[in-house]
Amino acid sequence: MAELLWKRGTTLGQGSFGVISLASTSNALFCGVTLPSLIALKSCNLSASQSLKEEVKILRMFKHSPYIIHCFGANVSFEDNANLYNLLLEYASRGSLADRLRNCNSLPEV
Repeated sequence: MAELLWKRGTTLGQGSFGVISLASTSNALFCGVTLPSLIALKSCNLSASQSLKEEVKILRMFKHSPYIIHCFGANVSFEDNANLYNLLLEYASRGSLADRLRNCNSLPEV
């Protein structure tokens, strides 16, 4: 298990595959990349991590696209007596695509 490179903060959301939290990193080095000071941390129980492992594969296929959230990598941590599988993701401070689409639908027509 790797040393924790972040401090988990506020929960941003929860979905069927895991919990997304805001995390601070102190600009730690991970997989040869300096992490930004804020990241999104998507976590689930290690025993139920197959979907997140598939997500990593998909995100890596689009790693050079400016339109896709960047995945810095994945690791396992032990927190609150549980092994967690964690995706270290770019933090989208302006919200999700779903949020943006909802906002577009509520704009008055021109």
